Amino acid sequence: MLQFKNAKLENIVVSIADAGGRCLLVGGGVIDYHLGLPIKDWDIEVYGLSYDSLLTILQKFGTPNLVGKAFGVIKIKISKVEYDFSIPRRDSKIGIGHKGFTIDLVPDLEPIEAARRRDITINAMYLDLHTGEILDFFEGLKHLEEGRIKATDPATFVEDPLRVLRIMQLLPRKGKFVDPDTIRLCQSMVNDFDTLPRERVFEEFRKLLLRAGKPSIGLQFLVDCGWIVKFPELQAMIGCPQNPVYHPEGDVWVHTLIVVDNAAQLKEHIPEKWQMAYMLGMLCHDIGKPETTDPVTLSSNKHEVIGQHIAYRFLRRLTNNSVLIDRVMTIVSTHMRPSALYKQNAGEGAWKRLHNAIPLQILAWVTHADAAGRRGRSINDIFPDHTLALKYGDEFGINKIEPILKGRHLIEYGLAPGSSFKPMLDAAYQHQLDSGCTDVDELLKIALDSENKSK
Repeated sequence: MLQFKNAKLENIVVSIADAGGRCLLVGGGVIDYHLGLPIKDWDIEVYGLSYDSLLTILQKFGTPNLVGKAFGVIKIKISKVEYDFSIPRRDSKIGIGHKGFTIDLVPDLEPIEAARRRDITINAMYLDLHTGEILDFFEGLKHLEEGRIKATDPATFVEDPLRVLRIMQLLPRKGKFVDPDTIRLCQSMVNDFDTLPRERVFEEFRKLLLRAGKPSIGLQFLVDCGWIVKFPELQAMIGCPQNPVYHPEGDVWVHTLIVVDNAAQLKEHIPEKWQMAYMLGMLCHDIGKPETTDPVTLSSNKHEVIGQHIAYRFLRRLTNNSVLIDRVMTIVSTHMRPSALYKQNAGEGAWKRLHNAIPLQILAWVTHADAAGRRGRSINDIFPDHTLALKYGDEFGINKIEPILKGRHLIEYGLAPGSSFKPMLDAAYQHQLDSGCTDVDELLKIALDSENKSK
């Protein structure tokens, strides 16, 4: 029996064994165990017991979540860790796309047959939780050591197009290269992309951008397997030239890959609720260049403006999260502003207005990832526009700068609410931003003066 840090989990495993069942950990948890890392994902297949028998046992240890019942999955949380217990199943392809399967629960299925339906060989290994033995039917350990990402079974791999995007996000995290035969399989499945629901596509991009140390490896895989054609806004960046004086690293795609990798290393500075927008923003920051680059001068004026609309088109095919999309579009439209304000020696008011559009604590790291995305530079370099943006960001905080003068102040002064309030308050607010004034009486005077001038 393995030594478990969680006594309740150990008791569950023992209880299942006493009932005639066998617990096999599968997937990423086996890799973690082999590498001596803490197991993050607990996906446990239980052989020899029916679904109802397994449920009866688990109910003794907590309140199971049956959200995955159709797939034979029972979730249970122990000490804030979620464990997925499932019955082995046989999938039969009956239709097109990711969901075109019928599922039969087969408690007495041989583990090698269960493993055969898994996507890649390093994910098809099992750890016997009773003996500590690793069951490796398809050379997963060998491929893990090589860094090889290989389809477990070509016949079952092609049945689910989502597996191509799983390779996209797993390659930079778990491997070094994709087996040539598997690349050819992926190339044969390009048109199957259209059967995938966008939320599943988005989830694989989320894992790539938030979990991979070098997301560029997964993005380049899309090029290698031909699936980049399904993301035309990204594909357009390939071969789009840049002025070698400013971008000696190469075309827009090469630059973008470097920037995304920079962002992956810098995202720890970004509040968690902003991290996905930050990563997508860096992926899309120059997405407007293919449509705006002059073939002679190689300048790309207004690419940040055009890029907003192109980014929107790309993102809408991934998600309907309007808050996320708005944040990404704002990053795209403002990513050059800190550099411009620094070069203009702009006053504090200009920085405050930019901060109201997007927190400078976010935008500073946008600038940093972009500035470091050139040959000969690194994220350890110091960039003055980043430094200044971060200084102001720390000073202003994460929220928008609130106007000090409110409508109630005008009412207290004796004015009746009306259409004149908005321009008066706006004049006071602009003065507040430019001068740093915090005195209500002075701001009230500015508001009243603006009203008198408008008459």
